[in-house]
Amino acid sequence: MTGTSEQAADGAASQAGLSPVKGLFVLGGVVVAVGLLIAIAAALGLSALYGGFLFVLYWTAFCHAQMDKFVPALIGSFGGLALAYGLQALPAALGAEAGMALALVLVLLAIYFIIMGWLPILVNNAFMLFLTVGTIPALHEGTTLSAIGQAIVVAAIYTFILVQVGTKLASKGAGKAAPASELSA
Repeated sequence: MTGTSEQAADGAASQAGLSPVKGLFVLGGVVVAVGLLIAIAAALGLSALYGGFLFVLYWTAFCHAQMDKFVPALIGSFGGLALAYGLQALPAALGAEAGMALALVLVLLAIYFIIMGWLPILVNNAFMLFLTVGTIPALHEGTTLSAIGQAIVVAAIYTFILVQVGTKLASKGAGKAAPASELSA
């Protein structure tokens, strides 16, 4: 019996027009790209690279690496981290009850903004994703929200450049391939 995830994977491969061999080449490219990002993060001493990978996953998988969605994804990611920080800092600054009440009002406002579609460059699904991740206590044992933010910046710049270069190379390759396919038709 074929599962839903298998059907989705088959559909994605056929939509992309990839043969199994081409799919392996793409996989190899992904492995190299991820390895380079890990090496860059290690060289920079980033302690929360999962935050960067989460941004890359969000922008490439859910936004399909569309350039017009890059800035909202990035701003939303930092907005979510900022509110996660507020959930920690406001009770400490204003007292447990007042600070938590204000923080929860801000969360409710963010949810209302998403429902209404207001300020989507800031309050969007990336915002909520990073708000959620930023409030997971176990993730703060060995790192900080600042470290997550640094990883997001590095991964975002790196991925943006990769997508730009890949798009230019693909368009050059498509331009050369078109005349050959026209001759065989």
